[in-house]
Amino acid sequence: MTDRNRTEDRDKVLFAFHQECARPTAEQISMWAKRFPQFAEDIRAHAAVAWDWATREASPVQELDQSLSARGYSQALNAIFDEGTPQQNLTATCERFQEMLAATGKDIPGLARELDIGRSIVADLFNGWMLAPVPERLVDALVSTLATTRQSFNAALEWAVEAPYLGHAKADKTPTVKPRSGEQIIRESNMSPERKRYWLKED
Repeated sequence: MTDRNRTEDRDKVLFAFHQECARPTAEQISMWAKRFPQFAEDIRAHAAVAWDWATREASPVQELDQSLSARGYSQALNAIFDEGTPQQNLTATCERFQEMLAATGKDIPGLARELDIGRSIVADLFNGWMLAPVPERLVDALVSTLATTRQSFNAALEWAVEAPYLGHAKADKTPTVKPRSGEQIIRESNMSPERKRYWLKED
Protein backbone atom coordinates (compact mmCIF):
# COMPACT_ATOMS: atom_id res chain seq x y z
CA MET A 1 0.00 0.00 0.00
CA THR A 2 1.39 3.42 -0.97
CA ASP A 3 1.50 6.34 1.46
CA ARG A 4 -1.18 8.06 -0.62
CA ASN A 5 -3.52 5.06 -0.43
CA ARG A 6 -2.91 4.71 3.30
CA THR A 7 -3.71 8.38 3.84
CA GLU A 8 -6.92 8.06 1.82
CA ASP A 9 -7.95 4.98 3.79
CA ARG A 10 -7.19 6.74 7.07
CA ASP A 11 -9.22 9.77 6.06
CA LYS A 12 -12.19 7.56 5.16
CA VAL A 13 -12.00 5.80 8.52
CA LEU A 14 -11.74 9.08 10.44
CA PHE A 15 -14.65 10.56 8.48
CA ALA A 16 -16.82 7.52 9.24
CA PHE A 17 -15.75 7.66 12.89
CA HIS A 18 -16.66 11.34 13.09
CA GLN A 19 -20.08 10.74 11.51
CA GLU A 20 -20.93 7.91 13.88
CA CYS A 21 -19.30 9.35 17.02
CA ALA A 22 -19.61 13.14 17.10
CA ARG A 23 -18.90 13.03 20.86
CA PRO A 24 -17.08 9.70 21.17
CA THR A 25 -17.13 7.77 24.42
CA ALA A 26 -14.18 5.79 25.73
CA GLU A 27 -16.00 2.61 24.69
CA GLN A 28 -16.47 3.85 21.13
CA ILE A 29 -12.84 4.98 20.88
CA SER A 30 -11.64 1.57 22.07
CA MET A 31 -13.98 -0.24 19.67
CA TRP A 32 -12.85 1.75 16.62
CA ALA A 33 -9.17 1.49 17.61
CA LYS A 34 -9.51 -2.31 17.77
CA ARG A 35 -11.41 -2.36 14.47
CA PHE A 36 -8.70 -0.29 12.73
CA PRO A 37 -5.48 -0.87 14.74
CA GLN A 38 -3.35 0.68 12.00
CA PHE A 39 -5.15 3.98 12.61
CA ALA A 40 -5.60 3.65 16.40
CA GLU A 41 -3.44 6.66 17.24
CA ASP A 42 -5.21 8.84 14.66
CA ILE A 43 -8.60 7.75 16.01
CA ARG A 44 -7.67 8.64 19.61
CA ALA A 45 -6.24 11.98 18.52
CA HIS A 46 -9.32 12.74 16.38
CA ALA A 47 -11.54 11.92 19.35
CA ALA A 48 -9.63 14.38 21.53
CA VAL A 49 -9.96 17.08 18.87
CA ALA A 50 -13.69 16.36 18.45
CA TRP A 51 -14.24 16.87 22.15
CA ASP A 52 -12.07 19.98 22.14
CA TRP A 53 -14.29 21.46 19.39
CA ALA A 54 -17.48 20.38 21.13
CA THR A 55 -16.33 21.98 24.37
CA ARG A 56 -15.48 25.25 22.62
CA GLU A 57 -18.84 25.34 20.86
CA ALA A 58 -20.68 24.73 24.12
CA SER A 59 -18.73 27.35 26.05
CA PRO A 60 -19.31 31.11 25.79
CA VAL A 61 -16.65 33.04 23.93
CA GLN A 62 -14.13 34.49 26.36
CA GLU A 63 -12.61 37.92 26.00
CA LEU A 64 -8.85 38.17 25.74
CA ASP A 65 -8.77 40.18 28.97
CA GLN A 66 -10.37 37.27 30.82
CA SER A 67 -7.75 34.91 29.48
CA LEU A 68 -4.95 37.20 30.53
CA SER A 69 -6.56 37.63 33.91
CA ALA A 70 -6.74 33.87 34.38
CA ARG A 71 -3.10 33.52 33.38
CA GLY A 72 -2.11 36.24 35.85
CA TYR A 73 -4.06 34.52 38.60
CA SER A 74 -2.28 31.27 37.78
CA GLN A 75 1.08 33.00 38.02
CA ALA A 76 0.10 34.41 41.39
CA LEU A 77 -0.68 30.88 42.55
CA ASN A 78 2.74 29.79 41.31
CA ALA A 79 4.33 32.39 43.55
CA ILE A 80 2.43 30.92 46.49
CA PHE A 81 3.73 27.48 45.51
CA ASP A 82 7.28 28.85 45.52
CA GLU A 83 6.83 30.09 49.06
CA GLY A 84 6.08 26.56 50.18
CA THR A 85 2.30 26.85 50.56
CA PRO A 86 0.73 23.37 50.75
CA GLN A 87 -0.52 22.26 47.37
CA GLN A 88 -3.87 21.05 48.64
CA ASN A 89 -6.73 23.51 48.17
CA LEU A 90 -4.92 24.99 45.15
CA THR A 91 -5.72 22.22 42.69
CA ALA A 92 -9.31 23.41 42.43
CA THR A 93 -8.13 26.81 41.18
CA CYS A 94 -5.25 25.65 39.00
CA GLU A 95 -5.13 26.16 35.25
CA ARG A 96 -5.99 23.00 33.36
CA PHE A 97 -4.13 21.71 30.32
CA GLN A 98 -6.99 22.71 28.01
CA GLU A 99 -6.91 26.25 29.39
CA MET A 100 -3.14 26.46 28.95
CA LEU A 101 -3.56 25.27 25.37
CA ALA A 102 -6.35 27.75 24.64
CA ALA A 103 -4.30 30.61 26.08
CA THR A 104 -1.57 29.96 23.49
CA GLY A 105 -4.07 29.77 20.62
CA LYS A 106 -3.01 26.21 19.81
CA ASP A 107 -4.89 22.93 19.50
CA ILE A 108 -3.72 19.36 20.14
CA PRO A 109 -2.77 18.52 16.52
CA GLY A 110 -0.90 21.81 16.15
CA LEU A 111 0.93 21.34 19.43
CA ALA A 112 1.88 17.78 18.50
CA ARG A 113 3.22 18.91 15.12
CA GLU A 114 5.22 21.68 16.77
CA LEU A 115 6.82 19.21 19.18
CA ASP A 116 7.10 16.45 16.55
CA ILE A 117 5.35 13.95 18.81
CA GLY A 118 2.36 11.66 18.36
CA ARG A 119 -0.97 13.45 18.76
CA SER A 120 -2.40 10.63 20.83
CA ILE A 121 0.41 11.07 23.37
CA VAL A 122 -0.55 14.69 23.98
CA ALA A 123 -4.24 13.75 24.00
CA ASP A 124 -3.67 10.98 26.55
CA LEU A 125 -1.78 13.38 28.81
CA PHE A 126 -4.39 16.14 28.57
CA ASN A 127 -7.24 13.67 29.09
CA GLY A 128 -5.70 12.38 32.31
CA TRP A 129 -4.81 8.97 30.92
CA MET A 130 -1.04 9.32 31.46
CA LEU A 131 0.25 8.49 34.90
CA ALA A 132 3.08 10.37 36.59
CA PRO A 133 5.95 10.62 36.21
CA VAL A 134 5.66 12.15 32.76
CA PRO A 135 8.91 11.71 30.77
CA GLU A 136 11.19 14.59 31.66
CA ARG A 137 11.86 15.71 28.10
CA LEU A 138 8.12 15.94 27.40
CA VAL A 139 7.54 17.98 30.56
CA ASP A 140 10.30 20.43 29.61
CA ALA A 141 8.95 20.79 26.07
CA LEU A 142 5.38 21.42 27.21
CA VAL A 143 6.36 23.86 29.96
CA SER A 144 8.27 25.88 27.38
CA THR A 145 5.70 25.66 24.56
CA LEU A 146 2.70 26.40 26.80
CA ALA A 147 4.57 29.26 28.50
CA THR A 148 3.84 27.87 31.94
CA THR A 149 5.81 26.69 34.96
CA ARG A 150 6.71 23.29 36.34
CA GLN A 151 4.42 23.89 39.34
CA SER A 152 1.47 24.73 37.08
CA PHE A 153 2.19 21.70 34.92
CA ASN A 154 2.26 19.40 37.97
CA ALA A 155 -1.00 20.88 39.27
CA ALA A 156 -2.69 20.46 35.87
CA LEU A 157 -1.42 16.87 35.68
CA GLU A 158 -2.81 16.11 39.14
CA TRP A 159 -6.16 17.61 38.15
CA ALA A 160 -6.29 15.63 34.88
CA VAL A 161 -5.42 12.31 36.54
CA GLU A 162 -7.93 12.84 39.35
CA ALA A 163 -10.71 13.73 36.88
CA PRO A 164 -9.89 11.93 33.60
CA TYR A 165 -12.09 12.44 30.57
CA LEU A 166 -14.19 9.29 30.09
CA GLY A 167 -16.90 10.42 27.69
CA HIS A 168 -20.59 9.91 28.30
CA ALA A 169 -21.63 6.91 30.34
CA LYS A 170 -24.32 4.58 29.02
CA ALA A 171 -27.25 3.68 31.21
CA ASP A 172 -25.98 0.14 31.74
CA LYS A 173 -22.24 0.70 31.73
CA THR A 174 -19.75 3.26 33.02
CA PRO A 175 -16.96 3.96 30.51
CA THR A 176 -13.47 3.20 31.74
CA VAL A 177 -9.98 3.98 30.52
CA LYS A 178 -6.91 2.19 31.82
CA PRO A 179 -4.24 4.80 32.62
CA ARG A 180 -0.73 3.99 31.44
CA SER A 181 2.71 5.34 32.23
CA GLY A 182 4.16 7.96 29.92
CA GLU A 183 6.89 5.53 28.92
CA GLN A 184 4.36 2.86 27.96
CA ILE A 185 2.24 5.33 25.97
CA ILE A 186 5.28 6.52 24.04
CA ARG A 187 6.60 3.01 23.39
CA GLU A 188 3.19 1.84 22.11
CA SER A 189 2.69 4.87 19.85
CA ASN A 190 3.28 4.73 16.09
CA MET A 191 6.17 7.20 16.22
CA SER A 192 9.46 6.19 14.67
CA PRO A 193 11.98 4.38 16.90
CA GLU A 194 14.19 7.47 16.75
CA ARG A 195 11.45 9.76 18.10
CA LYS A 196 10.56 7.27 20.81
CA ARG A 197 14.19 7.14 21.93
CA TYR A 198 14.33 10.94 21.87
CA TRP A 199 11.31 11.44 24.15
CA LEU A 200 12.48 8.71 26.50
CA LYS A 201 16.00 10.17 26.62
CA GLU A 202 17.47 7.03 25.14
CA ASP A 203 19.16 8.87 22.28
